[in-house]
Amino acid sequence: MNHGADKDDDPNLFRTIVTFDEQSNGKTVVTLRQLHPSKAHRRGAIGFGAVEYGYQTLDKLARHAEALKG
Repeated sequence: MNHGADKDDDPNLFRTIVTFDEQSNGKTVVTLRQLHPSKAHRRGAIGFGAVEYGYQTLDKLARHAEALKG
């Protein structure tokens, strides 16, 4: 998914990629990646807390999946 202003050629546009990989034990590994337009933009996102927010998102997803299992 793309993040940025709703306009063409947004210089701050970045992409988040979520992958789901099933393991041989039946469990799934979820990976979040962000692709930024520059090193400076990436540093800014990390400074803003992108890594911590990513972990929070994965924790919420894990709790939701557990609740669905019953």
